[in-house]
Amino acid sequence: MSASPTVTDASAFEEGSLGLQVVLYVVTIGLYALYWFYKTAKQFDEGTDQDLSPVLGLIPVVNLLVAWQIANAAEAVTDQSAIVIFVLFLLFPILPWYWVQDGINSVATS
Repeated sequence: MSASPTVTDASAFEEGSLGLQVVLYVVTIGLYALYWFYKTAKQFDEGTDQDLSPVLGLIPVVNLLVAWQIANAAEAVTDQSAIVIFVLFLLFPILPWYWVQDGINSVATS
């Protein structure tokens, strides 16, 4: 992975509603988070210069690797460091989820 990730293809990012995502998370009893990890990792894999493994996001415990990959790639669309995003994914996931989705939305609408 490169030291400073950059957006290489803004068209790879799709705007998403955080409110709808929270509702889907609650309705699916947390399963939506796995789908979000997969979808987000795929967008970062296609839209940045980072190499991510989206399929690993569906495997429990191994998905920590994908969380780190997403946190690192998210530096391209947020003003947060990868370490902060990753640690918050572990402790308080709604905040980095918001930051990452907001960054993706910003790139998708530009």
